[in-house]
Amino acid sequence: VSTTSGTMPIRHHLATIALAWAATLTLALGTEEIKVTVHEGPNSCADFDAEKKPTKVQKDYSVAFHFTAYDDATGEKIESSHDLGVAPSFPVGQGKVISGLDQGLIGLCKHSKAYIVIPPHLAYGTMGKPEQGVTKDTILRYDVEIIDIQPPVPNDFKDIDSNKDWKISRKEATYYFESKNQNVDIDALFKAEDTDGDGYVSWEEFTGPKGAEGPPSTRQKQQTQEVNPLEQAAAIFQQMDLDSDGKISKEELAAAFELMGEKMTDEFWTESDANGDDFVSIQEFIGDPGREEL
Repeated sequence: VSTTSGTMPIRHHLATIALAWAATLTLALGTEEIKVTVHEGPNSCADFDAEKKPTKVQKDYSVAFHFTAYDDATGEKIESSHDLGVAPSFPVGQGKVISGLDQGLIGLCKHSKAYIVIPPHLAYGTMGKPEQGVTKDTILRYDVEIIDIQPPVPNDFKDIDSNKDWKISRKEATYYFESKNQNVDIDALFKAEDTDGDGYVSWEEFTGPKGAEGPPSTRQKQQTQEVNPLEQAAAIFQQMDLDSDGKISKEELAAAFELMGEKMTDEFWTESDANGDDFVSIQEFIGDPGREEL
């Protein structure tokens, strides 16, 4: 990491430092693990009961469960399915919920109750969830009760769609059925399934088993892809602001460098602290996106 600015706007250098620091911090935080403690009901169980019905939560299985989420440090309730009067159900391990909960549910038994303690980087990360009082440092504790477990819904569409673009080509269909040693008339198949005649079978057109959920909407794709650089920078600023006083001191910025195995120069600090008040404000950190400093 370069510690001199040259002619590049200082905010660009701060952004480079911040992103590298955030990556280093993520690796450090990644050593914290999810803690699962069963406090009532079965602590261990077979995968299936005598009737071949699932009794243990496994990846891709749908689990219905009640939960209450707390701030682990303060004990303050954040949200609860009991308040809504319904136990949510979703396939586990598919990113439908925060990563820590997705991982923590796996292995729990039907009718068990457990505490799942989730570190921040496996919950809402650097952005937190301010509307619910969850900050970048909040450790969450979920008190969960496993109500029901169902096996994965068959999804032939997903198996055939090898490139995961939510449409099946003739090549994909041919390869799939050949791999299964099934002699299928691809022309007849596409004549029946490709109702709009575009040469592909979409998820909507497919009449075979295709799971419970279709492709994401255009807006969902945009929301997944969109990253607000100002919000990202503000979140990193908050992490570097170790004493949470709304400004970064010389010591705090130096600490960020040290975490990366680098040493901050006096020149870099002087250029970062543009107004000379011995702190880097959020405005100095982010800069003016519409103006290039010389």
